[in-house]
Amino acid sequence: MNILEEVRKVDLLRVVQDLGFDIHQHRKIFCPFHEEKTPSLVLYPQTNTYYCFGCGKRGDVVHFYAAFTRQEYKLAMHELAYHYVPAYLRKGPPPPNRITARAEIPADFLPDTKVYTYQPLHTEIYEALKTYCESQPETSISQEANEYLRQRGFSDYTLRRFGIFVIKDYHSASYFLRSQFATADLRDSGLYNEKDNLIFYKHAIIIPYYQNEKLVYLQGRVIGRPEDKTPRYQFLNGVPISLFNGDMLRKVRTGRTVYLTEGAFDCMTLVQQGHPAVSLGSVTLFKKEWAKLFQRFEICFWFDNDPAGQHAVKAYRDIFEGAGLSTYSRTVKDGFKDINEYFTRRDQEE
Repeated sequence: MNILEEVRKVDLLRVVQDLGFDIHQHRKIFCPFHEEKTPSLVLYPQTNTYYCFGCGKRGDVVHFYAAFTRQEYKLAMHELAYHYVPAYLRKGPPPPNRITARAEIPADFLPDTKVYTYQPLHTEIYEALKTYCESQPETSISQEANEYLRQRGFSDYTLRRFGIFVIKDYHSASYFLRSQFATADLRDSGLYNEKDNLIFYKHAIIIPYYQNEKLVYLQGRVIGRPEDKTPRYQFLNGVPISLFNGDMLRKVRTGRTVYLTEGAFDCMTLVQQGHPAVSLGSVTLFKKEWAKLFQRFEICFWFDNDPAGQHAVKAYRDIFEGAGLSTYSRTVKDGFKDINEYFTRRDQEE
């Protein structure tokens, strides 16, 4: 039995409620990871993940349980298995009982638990936003974004290759989308939140994700380092993320090493350096079915140089090797956070 695979199937909403949280409208809870007066942590049943719009914390059911109980990912995984996976056999004494049986979750709080299915209209909406933004004149926002991307070491060719674009005027872009598409469709596409606002208010740099040459996902990033508690990245609401640069896999020779990175910028950096690479978008959002896409290759995990990234390497190695795939891992040198920082500083010093 693959313990991690089984634990990730455990219903996050059930675990959250069993831990004593009240689930409010739109599947929100008060975030346990920072102080707040209104609930801002949203639960996404269709992907069994969570995201806090207040502090930026995100992840799967194991990440939530580990952070809430203040223990390592692996220990949290085994503790959840003990409580929720019937076939799990634990060695040693039972873990502390943190689970309290509670009433059923009201149906009114689960309006969108259906499995997400790709809709061509969403691609049309994403493409329309991209085309509109690229057609607009430069602004101070786009100039700042372009300068930031150059500081990150990206050439103009790399930015064009990956289709990176900038929302040069938030209000103008939002007005354009509203004039072209129904509000309900914009909300279903993940671009608009429950208040019907475009979600990329502070995330002007947009990273497109393609699948079979169709634009299927958009990820936003702030320009530079956030000055407040704004998370660096903004993901679409309720839309499952895809592999970044996944279409490249069809063009790579069998037996070659493919690098799996945490962030899109790290992936872009490796490709710019001549290495085949794909990205998860975030280390917490991996889907086990992605493993089969790498059957022809040797896989090198090259995640961020922090505890979360290195813990993820161990968990993902079990998944890939369980599928019969050869893997190994690399880390950047001490003093560097991630791949992009390492190569950018190296190139600047040469």
